[in-house]
Amino acid sequence: MKESLLALCDPAEQANSFSLDGFPALKEGKQWQTRLQEFIERKGVLGMTTNQTLFRQLLETGALDDRLRALKARGAAATEIYSVLYNEAATEAARFFAAVHERWPWEGRVSQEASALLTELDPLVRDVQRIAAAMKGVGAFTKIPNLRVGPQAIRAAVASGQVQPNVTLVFSDRHYLDTVEGYLLGLKDLAAQSPGQVGSIRSINSLFVSRVDRVVDPMIALRQAQGHRLDLLLGKVAVAQAKKVYQLFEAVFLGRPFADPEGLYADVEGSRMLAQVERLRSLYAALEALGANPQRLLIASSGVKSDQPYHPLLYVLPFLGPWCANTLPEGTLEALVRFVAGRPEEELRALRCRNLMAEPLPAVPTDSRPVEVWERALLMTPEERRRSGIAERTPDQILRLARETVFTPLGTSLRKICDGVRDKGAQAFAADEQATLQAIAAKLQTL
Repeated sequence: MKESLLALCDPAEQANSFSLDGFPALKEGKQWQTRLQEFIERKGVLGMTTNQTLFRQLLETGALDDRLRALKARGAAATEIYSVLYNEAATEAARFFAAVHERWPWEGRVSQEASALLTELDPLVRDVQRIAAAMKGVGAFTKIPNLRVGPQAIRAAVASGQVQPNVTLVFSDRHYLDTVEGYLLGLKDLAAQSPGQVGSIRSINSLFVSRVDRVVDPMIALRQAQGHRLDLLLGKVAVAQAKKVYQLFEAVFLGRPFADPEGLYADVEGSRMLAQVERLRSLYAALEALGANPQRLLIASSGVKSDQPYHPLLYVLPFLGPWCANTLPEGTLEALVRFVAGRPEEELRALRCRNLMAEPLPAVPTDSRPVEVWERALLMTPEERRRSGIAERTPDQILRLARETVFTPLGTSLRKICDGVRDKGAQAFAADEQATLQAIAAKLQTL
C-alpha cells in the first residue's frame, strides 16, 4: 500500500525498520489488538516495544479487567498479577507479528522490559531470563536497562544463550560502548561453552535521543541569552551524538575506521574509549567467524515532545540507513506514514538505499518555519545542497561547538548530562512500575 512504511525498509541491509512504541491506543471502538493488526498489514510496522509506562497505560484503559478478575479469584498478589498480565499482553502482541518474524528473523519482535525495581545484578538477570523463557516461541526481545550493573547483566544474559537482548536506557557514546562490551563479552562466554549457539543471538542497542535535547536545549538558550549566537545548535546535539554513535557501530561491527577530526576523544576518557573501540573491534571479528551477529542500532525516544518546536520527524529522518531501526510513538509513526504517502515512489526508492545516518546535517535552523524548510534541506543530497548554497555541519563540528560554547562554560559535559538523564529515566520507570502495582491493587478492591 502507498502508505506502508515498507517503502523505506531494506531487509537485505537491515535498514529502516520501524516499530510501534507501546500498545496501540483504543480508538474508534477498536481494541488494541485490532489496531495493531492494522498497523502491521496497512502501515508496515515491523515490531513493537513496551515498558512499564506503556503497560500501565494499557492497564488503565480497562482492557485487562477480565483477566484481573480471574487472577483475583485465584488469590494472586499484585506483583504476580503485574508479571502475568504484562507477559500475556506482550506475548499476545508478538503473535500478531508471527508472519513478519518468520519472513525476516530480525523483525517481528516485541520487547518486554525487566522489572525496573531490580537494580542488583543477580535479581535483574533472573528476571531477564524469566521473561525470555515466558516469551519463548514468539518473536521477542527482552529489555535490559543500562543501569550501573547493566553491562554485567547483558553479559550474563547473553552468555546463557536464551536471551535476545534489547539494551535500553542508553544515552551517550560511553553508555553505548560499555553496553556493546557487555554484549560481546557475553557472546565470548557463550562461545566458550557452546560455539554453535553464537549465531542464534540477535540484539539491539536502544539509543535515546529526544530526552537529551530536552535537557541540552535550555542550556543552549541560556548561553544565547548571554550573547552567544547558537541558533544552528538548537535541536541538533542529540542528532549529532546519535550519528557519532553510529560511527562507533560501524567501527566495531563493520570494521570501518573511526575518525576523530575535531579532537572529541583527545582527553584521557576519550583515549580510553578509542582503545575500547579497537578492543571491541578485534573481539567482534573473532566472534563473527563463529557466526555472531552485529548488535543493531535502534533509535528510541524518537517522538518530538509538545514543548519542542521541531519537525515531527526530527528524530526519524536523519537516521535512515543500514543496520538502523527506530521505535516510534503512535503520533510520530502516523507522521511518518503521512510522509511516505506524500512521496513519489522514485524518491522513496532513493531514500531506502541512502545512508542519511552517515551524512552531515544541513546548516539550517532545526526550528525553521515552516518545518518543511528543514525537511527539504535534510533530504537534499550533498550535491543538491552545494548547488543551493546550503552549508553542512558534521556531527563532530556540532558536538565540538556544543562542548566549547555550552557545556564547558557551564561546568559540565554531554556525557555527564546523559548519565543524569539515564538515571532520571530509570527512576521514572521504577515509579511507573510502582504506580502500576498500586493501580492493580486499587482495581482488585473494586472488581
